[in-house]
Amino acid sequence: MRRMTLLGMLVIALSSCKTVQKDGNSSLKAGSNSLPLQTSTIDTEETYESMSTEASGLAQAKRSLKFLIDRRDLKNIKIYFINSGFRGPCKIDRECNKYHHAFALEYLKIKDNNDVFNKVTYFGEEKRYVAGTLSTYDLADKGLVYGIQLYPSDVGKEAAILEIAKIVRSALKIPDSKLAFVATGNHQTVATVKGEMDALGILSLSVEGILGATNFIPMQPGEAWGYLRVFPSDPEKLEPSDIPVFELLPLDLTVVSATITKAFQDSNSHINLKSKERNTPNMVLRDAGPGHAVLSKWNNKPVHLKVTAQGWTIEGSTDALVKQNRKGSREPWEELPLTYSKELLPYESMCPGNLSRCLELKDVYGTKAANLGFLKEVFRDRRVAQMTTLSYDPVPAGFGVPLQFYKDFIDHPANAAVKIKINQLADREVAGTISNAERTSLSAEIRQMILDGEIPKADLDAIIAMAKKIGGPITKWKIRSSANAEDIKNYNGAGLHDSYTGKLTKTDNLDHSCKLELDEDDAEEELVKLKANPQTFACAIKGVYAGLWNKRSIDERNFGRLHHGFVSMGLTILPSYDTESPIIGNSVVLTRVLNTTDFYGYSMSIQKDNNTVTNPTPGSWSETDIAMMDSMLVALPTITTTRYAKPLANAPVLQDLVLGKQKTIEMSLMCRKIEEAYCRTNPEYFPGGRCSEVSFRAEKPKALDIEFKVLQNGQFVVKQVREFGGK
Repeated sequence: MRRMTLLGMLVIALSSCKTVQKDGNSSLKAGSNSLPLQTSTIDTEETYESMSTEASGLAQAKRSLKFLIDRRDLKNIKIYFINSGFRGPCKIDRECNKYHHAFALEYLKIKDNNDVFNKVTYFGEEKRYVAGTLSTYDLADKGLVYGIQLYPSDVGKEAAILEIAKIVRSALKIPDSKLAFVATGNHQTVATVKGEMDALGILSLSVEGILGATNFIPMQPGEAWGYLRVFPSDPEKLEPSDIPVFELLPLDLTVVSATITKAFQDSNSHINLKSKERNTPNMVLRDAGPGHAVLSKWNNKPVHLKVTAQGWTIEGSTDALVKQNRKGSREPWEELPLTYSKELLPYESMCPGNLSRCLELKDVYGTKAANLGFLKEVFRDRRVAQMTTLSYDPVPAGFGVPLQFYKDFIDHPANAAVKIKINQLADREVAGTISNAERTSLSAEIRQMILDGEIPKADLDAIIAMAKKIGGPITKWKIRSSANAEDIKNYNGAGLHDSYTGKLTKTDNLDHSCKLELDEDDAEEELVKLKANPQTFACAIKGVYAGLWNKRSIDERNFGRLHHGFVSMGLTILPSYDTESPIIGNSVVLTRVLNTTDFYGYSMSIQKDNNTVTNPTPGSWSETDIAMMDSMLVALPTITTTRYAKPLANAPVLQDLVLGKQKTIEMSLMCRKIEEAYCRTNPEYFPGGRCSEVSFRAEKPKALDIEFKVLQNGQFVVKQVREFGGK
């Protein structure tokens, strides 16, 4: 494994405040200099600019310059700043200006292989070498700061960090330069040496602190043409050609050309994940609003927005250019598959002894249900349980309802009117003859007709009978979507469909009618969710079926060119998550670090109690961590926290990990075993690579999106797993 410099999840801060807003770096760029491979001192800003490279660090660094400290002779310790723009030949390793180990092979003529180098550089207090970066930050309260950073899994702390800081301080000779140590791992502490660092004028900063002082954060780079809508009053009226600016994260968002929020976004929120999968720009601008000098100028006008790692630009455009550059596939409409089956199948019976079988069942039950069967089989493997120290099955009991049940509901004679309406909508969407207002109105009409429809009695009786067979005395169940238009190749569909609670103790209305209303009282329900009234199995099932025709689902399928006439809704049915114990945490894990190819690890978002990560309560935010997955040299991942959770809008920010270090590591290990199993099962997931290494390979084309609930009894519940194509 190559050890790369500390580059990371988000990118740099906004530096100027005018219509074209971008970074004001020197004209000297990496790759354009004729300087030697290394230097022992940095004397001028120009030298730093020329030798460094544009950064994408965990804490919004502007530029980064690698350094290596040679400690083999403690009486003659030397530092080398590595010229990333070196033009000369690398005789031993062609990437001698890119990697610390390659540089050491080339310039220091060391004989250590990569594994030995990693061991004596990162994984011990008594280091043979120190590998780090010197990054620049433009902080609102401190100006330009040069930050010393170690790799997150580097165990250096206290006295070791003080020594490193002293060496860098003596080598950084730029007049009046401000120097700081930026901790990138929770274990990289300086408490006992802070006084000495203060005396040297060396600041102590954290990733979280730098993020909090950053005005602009590019969540997803890109460019878009659309109509700027600053703080829109009704998100339902937004169209795919709009670029909304939100004060707070909306709970649900339809397809738009780009997104700007004033509120900080979680990297694993639905809005950001959708932006990445659609490749549409997304950014945080903390001073956004109707009074913003730039945004107010273009409100409700056609604009061209560009978001980069270095900043953002916005300029006037035209109606014609907005129409010409509207994002979305121009490919033919895709007809979605459906394999006939009327078998209600428990997850544990979907693929015993054959993981591949579960992945094949997506055309029968939808991917979400099939993947729960996959997870059941993964954790049935004793080797997996031993590797994750589990003594229980984290995958809930339950069963999948085939896609065919939805088709039978639509074809049921009692529901003939809704079938006609759906066909009308589908035909007009494919033909492109429906307006946004008409779509909103017609989709609402279809949803209510589905809620008032009649499920074929034999189908409903079979579903209830299976729930009683599997759950015994359990009466409260979760009914979730498993459509053939979600969690499929090149189309994630996260957050499109709502889930509902069905209770076996409730009785349906005689006319089969159901209503959806806000439910803020049920502790098991996530955030501001709707409940079906009455809370019966029939109403919960129809609520999920109706979700196939909400506006955001229709807009998303239009964007992905999924033919509306071929969509169908399977179901995942499982006991309510809080059946055994109260819920104390929610988590979303992506098996890659977003916005970089330089980190080996997982992006983790964790929230306290039952506030969600994907659609958080306005004013709250989740804890964000990176689980650094190193080579097999290190048994446990390193947890780097970039932000602590704020569980409620009116509550303070937590000062520690929501789950604690041990449980957070345990969750990351579960994800590692899930990803390795998925890699072995699906050859397209990590082509040409060894699945035992997939967790610490940044170049994999896909990642997994895994969601958890955490119970008060200390157990995890694996809620779902799906492929994620964004980066």
